[in-house]
Amino acid sequence: MTESFEERVQRAIDEVVQTHQHDHPLYQETSISARLVDEEQRRAAFVLREQIDTDRATPEDSGWLGDQFRYTLFYVGQEDEPKQLYEDHAYLSPSRQAFTDKRGRDPSIDLVALADDGVVAEVSPKECEGTAYSKLKVKITLDGRVEELENFEDQARNLITRIAPRLGYDYLSGFERLEGQDVAAVRFTTENGRTYGYDTLYLVWKDKEGGLHHQELMDSRATITFTSGASRRRRGVCGSRLAVASSLAVSRISSAKRLFSSSTTPGSSGVRSSSAAVPPGGVRASP
Repeated sequence: MTESFEERVQRAIDEVVQTHQHDHPLYQETSISARLVDEEQRRAAFVLREQIDTDRATPEDSGWLGDQFRYTLFYVGQEDEPKQLYEDHAYLSPSRQAFTDKRGRDPSIDLVALADDGVVAEVSPKECEGTAYSKLKVKITLDGRVEELENFEDQARNLITRIAPRLGYDYLSGFERLEGQDVAAVRFTTENGRTYGYDTLYLVWKDKEGGLHHQELMDSRATITFTSGASRRRRGVCGSRLAVASSLAVSRISSAKRLFSSSTTPGSSGVRSSSAAVPPGGVRASP
């Protein structure tokens, strides 16, 4: 009986999992954290999750850094063997560590879609610590390169995710695009996971050459201090400012078209501004 493509993918997954077992009493079991299969186009991708280190002495011990996990993206196409495209690894603890006061960094990889020349995935930026929320949506090509997606929204989201301030529990919490234009207001929430957090509002746009720029419009550092249940209520108040920022963006565009048609970064508005030429986060797969 002829083996179906999906059966071939499952066989490849079983072989990869079997060859990445680790015999250690404190290690979690190697597993598959995500998979995508396109039977019609005969292509697939899956993510291997494995623990590769720990500094804990006993199951009850938390150690200094916790456990180190590695996530590896594999692609299955016409070739017999699955091809490794990308990997990322980092220490991550289930609770805050006394030495760093942080949980560490979550290196997990989320699969979004299969493309003709690679895999669209969400990966954790290098600066991301203690959370799985702040991820970058990128394309990982079949030769292991990490590339930006072509659409403006993903580029704008990635830019702010890279440059926004961090306290350990941080995520992009709002996005409003000006209809028909490559201009958006973006809200990023920065929290320490316990007692304090604030929002920062950004304006992001493309110039006529396709360069990506941003300005910080406002933040709530001085007014947003919360504990436990109050966080959601107070963040809702700050959240309403996203509409204000969008209106502000429209106003600025209407009154200063040159701001967005010029390739130079504006500097006369009194707010922080910058061009974006930041490479995607993550680690290229080893050959």
